[in-house]
Amino acid sequence: MPADYEFQIDHRVIHGAAWDHVTLDDLEHYMADASRLPGDLRGAVEYLDLSEAITLQVSTVGALQLAPWYESLIDRGIRGSVIFAPDEEVYEIAETIIATCSLVGGGLPDGYRLTPSPIALRNVHHFLRQGSTSADLSYAARVA
Repeated sequence: MPADYEFQIDHRVIHGAAWDHVTLDDLEHYMADASRLPGDLRGAVEYLDLSEAITLQVSTVGALQLAPWYESLIDRGIRGSVIFAPDEEVYEIAETIIATCSLVGGGLPDGYRLTPSPIALRNVHHFLRQGSTSADLSYAARVA
């Protein structure tokens, strides 16, 4: 399965990673496992590293299937989610997932952020609180 996670207790971060050809099924298994983490998740955030993903095979309909898993994390007290996606194609699909989960689930307390640049685990909470910046939208415009 090309998706896994670990909970960084020191930083209150669920550090997930996905690699190779990532499918909806892979992300559902990852989210299901993360939502069953033992202990208190209040104040924790998710950091999903997609830097090793070759493809992210999730449609808009598939993104709808991920929304209940984010809702279960919200119920457990998670504050937000940061997704690191340096590949333009993967970034765009991650944008669709975030938009869909926000619309269906009402969003996370501290929101979602998508970035093409890596964030150190100790800085994930701070990065999330900063909100969207124009730097996050580096793939928004291309000149032919």
